[in-house]
Amino acid sequence: MKRITHRADFCVVGGGLAGMCAAIAAARHGAKVVLMHDRPVLGGNASSEIRMWICGARGPNNRETGIVEEIQLENLYRNTSVSYAIWDAILYEKVRFQPNLTLLLNCSCTDLGMDGSRIRWVRGWQGTAETWHTVEATLFADC
Repeated sequence: MKRITHRADFCVVGGGLAGMCAAIAAARHGAKVVLMHDRPVLGGNASSEIRMWICGARGPNNRETGIVEEIQLENLYRNTSVSYAIWDAILYEKVRFQPNLTLLLNCSCTDLGMDGSRIRWVRGWQGTAETWHTVEATLFADC
């Protein structure tokens, strides 16, 4: 079995919308980011696996903004038939082609290492590639 060690500024565990937005925002600000997600598609509840569309801010003059709005606008432009397969592809592209961001899909976080009260690394098993991924980072987010 392969073992790969990634060194990053920021490691996000969980590729739902919150994790995606955290990872994308950090990468856009120049941080070297690793996003570890235990499913084959991104989006969490908003993915094709659960099929819960984004339904946060609603009502007169309320709307999602920032990266979530960016994703929704891309979806409105490219996904006129409202297909979950296209939605999944849009989410994937948004993360996969973001500079400074490494994506680990189908990678379940199984272990972590501490240094006093700080997390220093997390380890994930990627069964599809039969690979252990260890991510050493300065900051971590459980999303």
